[in-house]
Amino acid sequence: MTIWIPDLTDRTGPLYQSISDAIARDIETGQLEAGAKLPPQRDLADAMGIALTTVTRGYAEAERKGLVSGEVGRGTFVRRERPHRNNSRYDANAPIDMTANSLLPYPHLKSLSESISSVILRLDPLDTLDYQPVQGGLRPRRAGAKWMSESGLAADPENVLISAGAQHGILVVLSALTNPGDSVLVEEVTYSGVKSTSKMLNLKLVGVGLDSEGMRPDQLRAAIKKNKPKAIYTMPALQNPSGRVMSPDRRKAIAEIADEAGVPVVEDDSYGFLIPEIPPLSTHSSNAYYINGTSKSLASGLRIGFIHCPSEMVDRLAAAICATTWMASPLLAEVVADWIFDGTASEIIAWKREESAKRQELAQSVLGEFDCKAHPMAQHLWLRLPEPWSAGEFVAQAQMRGVLISAAEDFATNPRLAPHSVRICISTPISHDALRRGLEVIAEILNEPAEPCNAVL
Repeated sequence: MTIWIPDLTDRTGPLYQSISDAIARDIETGQLEAGAKLPPQRDLADAMGIALTTVTRGYAEAERKGLVSGEVGRGTFVRRERPHRNNSRYDANAPIDMTANSLLPYPHLKSLSESISSVILRLDPLDTLDYQPVQGGLRPRRAGAKWMSESGLAADPENVLISAGAQHGILVVLSALTNPGDSVLVEEVTYSGVKSTSKMLNLKLVGVGLDSEGMRPDQLRAAIKKNKPKAIYTMPALQNPSGRVMSPDRRKAIAEIADEAGVPVVEDDSYGFLIPEIPPLSTHSSNAYYINGTSKSLASGLRIGFIHCPSEMVDRLAAAICATTWMASPLLAEVVADWIFDGTASEIIAWKREESAKRQELAQSVLGEFDCKAHPMAQHLWLRLPEPWSAGEFVAQAQMRGVLISAAEDFATNPRLAPHSVRICISTPISHDALRRGLEVIAEILNEPAEPCNAVL
């Protein structure tokens, strides 16, 4: 057995995540060799003086990343060959991963692959293999403007920039609007990607309370007055992780409060394609930065994002793109432009809406009796746990039974005040059968007497 104790001297963030990061680091440096056996979870917990559930979550996170594998009755071992993450979708023996929103357009994959090939053959290599304008080529920007206009936002191609995905778009906008140490207002449980981006930019995230429609106007006013933020980040459509949807009136109210205070709104509309009947919040604001991308609406590996901003900020955002990636992939941008102009993107989105509704209906048939809030079109669930479960203990119990989900603390601006909830992504399992199996495991745990401390031995 490898005698291994992780060095967490300079750790930041959740302790379980630091254990997973330490495993990755020590594999990279050779301190943990392929095939090495990690200490039993209880032994490591005792040696470090921490909770057993924390070690269990750390090992589970490392297994989710493909760093280690657990073998019943034998222990946890460093993998001899790290598999591609998406291979687990097709491996019947792998855990059912419900930690990421990633619904591939399975019926369209072959035709999409052929379409990409045709784009490569059609385009002049100078249009895809040479440097292009930092903000993106004119044709992809026109495609982005067309896509935004279909959602209800009147977009000028001159004010559209191409980013390497919506996540990169968030980084670009926040880096242009803020300086280290500035405050940014977000929902009190928010997209984990904006947490990591803010950490990298050394920004202070301040959580604003939620109700059934998302960010509360009264708390937003109070937070603006108290914190003097440089930006407000929000996800009005199917908010990640809570799944809440702002009504048109709520969006207008949030925009008016922000404009009155002179604070720019950064709208992440990654899931807006699922409920196109509600126009973006940015339609109500004169100082909004609208971000959309293709990883949720089209395919997770297609990392193209669209940013719409005030005209006076185009050059500043272009400079941020240049500093972080120089430019988004011209080839991918042209592929996306083709799909938007020829209707392929609309076909994929129509299928995803139908599939999301079917999966949500399936999820409610299994978990509907529990406190599981979800919009009929959402690709994830927000499950409030009964007492005495904590989110970490529930996640660990599910992992022990072969289902991977996410704890509320991963999304909370203040993890110590995180609700007793978990996020369950219903889009990732490759089939309805796999999804049902995962949901039934969760229902099984909820229906049993809660004995979380014994459940992870």
